Formats: sequence, C-alpha cells, structure tokens
Amino acid sequence: MHLLLPILPYLLIVAMTIVLLGLFYGINQTVYRLRKQVAQCEASVTARGSEFANGLMELKRSMADWGAAGDGQAVSQAVRVAGLNTSLRGKVLKMHRLGQSPDRIAEALRVPKGEVDLLVKVHRVVMRPYAEVPCSDHDK
Repeated sequence: MHLLLPILPYLLIVAMTIVLLGLFYGINQTVYRLRKQVAQCEASVTARGSEFANGLMELKRSMADWGAAGDGQAVSQAVRVAGLNTSLRGKVLKMHRLGQSPDRIAEALRVPKGEVDLLVKVHRVVMRPYAEVPCSDHDK
C-alpha cells in the first residue's frame, strides 16, 4: 500500500486522460454524424429547389405560349395581380409570425379579415408536411 500511494496522483491523471479521450471521441463521432445528416438535408433541399425551378420555368414557358396565342395584355395583367397577391401574402405571413392579430393585420394592410385568416390557414396546410417529417428521416 505504501508503494501505491506515491504513484496514485499519476494513476488518477492517466485515468482522467483516458476518460477525457473517450468523451472527445464520442463528441467527434456525434459531430460527424450530424454533419452527414446536414449534408443529406442540404442535398434534399437542393434537389427539391431544382425541381421547383424546373416547374417554374415550365410554367413561364406555358404562360408565354398562352400569351403568344392570345391577348398578351391579359397575361401581363394576370402576372401583375399574382405579384401583388404574393407580396400581400408575404406581408400577412410576416406579420402573423411576429404575433400580430388577424384584425391588426387586416387593418394595417387594408384587406378583409377573412382573407388574412384564409392566407394563414392555407400557409399552415401547405407547411404541415414539412413540420411533420424531420430531415433526419434518412437515418431510419
């Protein structure tokens, strides 16, 4: 026992070093796994984004074809109205995310309260699949 007492501090240092190395290795593995999940999510988002861009380009082409065959002024009017609706929708959703009431949003943007409620409900319905399916489903 007298021989063990002088080397006890060194044994404790070695034991703590081994424990810390084990913790470091575990953290390193977790970071590696999380980086891999992030890369998979980014690839998924990039793929969906390119699908969306392709669909949008196809829609623009079909609208251009439709405009060439018909009244070009009606197409430009429809595009302007759609742009206003997109802008209004963005403003409504931003104010909603900031916690403002539908009455306040309707008053500030000068639109009916029913339209504000409808925009918020449609946004919730559209975003529901993304809220229910986490990006980490690749690990299953």
